[in-house]
Amino acid sequence: MTAPGSQFSQRSQAILLLVAAVSCFGAVDGFSKLLVDSQSFGQIMLARYAPALIVLLAATGPRSWMGMFATQRPGLQVIRGLTPVCVGGLMVFAVRYLPLAEATVILFAGPFIVVALSQRMLGEQVDPSSWIAVAVGFLAVLIAARPGIDALSKYTIFPAAAAVFYAALQLLSRRLGSMGELPRTTVAWTLLVGTIVSLPLAVMDWRSPDLRHWVILFGLGVSFGSGQHFLTKAFSLAPANVLTPFSYFQIVSAAIFGWLVFHNVPDVWTMLGMVLIVGAGLYVFRHKRSANA
Repeated sequence: MTAPGSQFSQRSQAILLLVAAVSCFGAVDGFSKLLVDSQSFGQIMLARYAPALIVLLAATGPRSWMGMFATQRPGLQVIRGLTPVCVGGLMVFAVRYLPLAEATVILFAGPFIVVALSQRMLGEQVDPSSWIAVAVGFLAVLIAARPGIDALSKYTIFPAAAAVFYAALQLLSRRLGSMGELPRTTVAWTLLVGTIVSLPLAVMDWRSPDLRHWVILFGLGVSFGSGQHFLTKAFSLAPANVLTPFSYFQIVSAAIFGWLVFHNVPDVWTMLGMVLIVGAGLYVFRHKRSANA
């Protein structure tokens, strides 16, 4: 039986890993925005997977490849590998037809789905603190993004479907971790599946990148691969309902990226939203700490 102090330490590590993961995903969105006017959809999707897969294979060496891809759950690994492909693809269409604020807010319905299904799918007890933190986090996104209703239309199906796949990504990450699948194995399968799916799309509409775009494409792949590693590791250490409220930290990293790269200075409402997100995370952290004391 795990000691309460040890369990809290493990959950603290998982929370830090998830914050690192969603920070990487915020950078992924930023890199994608830098590429969307010059590179094709297939190239942007391939860049998320292929560079990270190459780095992973080079870092482990041929002798370790068989062991790295060894899994007792190949079907579940393939399904899990398809979920970020679906999220990424749907959000590309979402921001094409909807303002970014509306698309982002709808996508962040995903954490509600995770908390709602954690007990049914994973057998994890969901306490009120998780619901409160998710609700406050969603309110914070509304404040930061301030979406209107004029643009809402039939195209909301894209971010709405992406939210479902985003929730499935987190739930399947936790399911595989609880089954004993190594985070490295899950990341390897995710990168392989994404590369296989996106490669034909990139080949069919290839636009030759210049040196600057090659650097951005590589940064996109490293950010995505790092985010997947941190995400799978986090969900192997802690319950989904504990980690889900921290998913909202992605909007913090996106705002920082936008400030540094696009010179979009966050206004007072965005700053208030980020403070609420951090506050919701600290609430969960302190509540879980008290529960394990």
